[in-house]
Amino acid sequence: MRISEDTPSRLALRDRTLWLSAIFLAAAALLGFGVVRDREPGLLVSAGLFVIFALAFLRATDVAFDKVARTCVIRRLDVLRLTRMQLGFDDIIDARVETEPMPDDPAAPSCRLGLMTKSAAVPLTTGYEPSRERYEAMREAVLDAIFVDRRRPAAADPIHMLVKEGRIIDAVSMLRVREGIDLKTARERVKALQNAPDP
Repeated sequence: MRISEDTPSRLALRDRTLWLSAIFLAAAALLGFGVVRDREPGLLVSAGLFVIFALAFLRATDVAFDKVARTCVIRRLDVLRLTRMQLGFDDIIDARVETEPMPDDPAAPSCRLGLMTKSAAVPLTTGYEPSRERYEAMREAVLDAIFVDRRRPAAADPIHMLVKEGRIIDAVSMLRVREGIDLKTARERVKALQNAPDP
């Protein structure tokens, strides 16, 4: 996800994986051409798999924050389903960077941006990407747009968020890497967070 526009009246975020779909469809077309030209029906299976991969990556999200009308419109294309959601700025209580530890490198978690409303969490994308710094900058831009006339929420610690979501193993793993501590100490600290009252 990227900031595609940031003006005094509008903030727009965009996420695209459509280019991957185009690559897979091109590969399927080439294989289909091979089926016709070389009369190789065995290539149809491979072409079909590339079409399935193309559909799986057929995703796009546009999020527009209208600073004048004080509304947020989320349009999402997910495979072949298009959805649209509109939220008022007063319904949004926070924007959070949600983290997911990467199995091969817990020190560099993948992130996605989500909006927290009074009734639910609204993730802005289905996928996670690396680059926490970029997502924190997007969060700040979103908060600048939404919380002009009211108090901004504090940034949430990703360890606390993982514990709150019940993802204890991920929290221990991320804490060990972040703090450079051993497994036993990390488990004890996460247990203490589990038993601590909500602020």
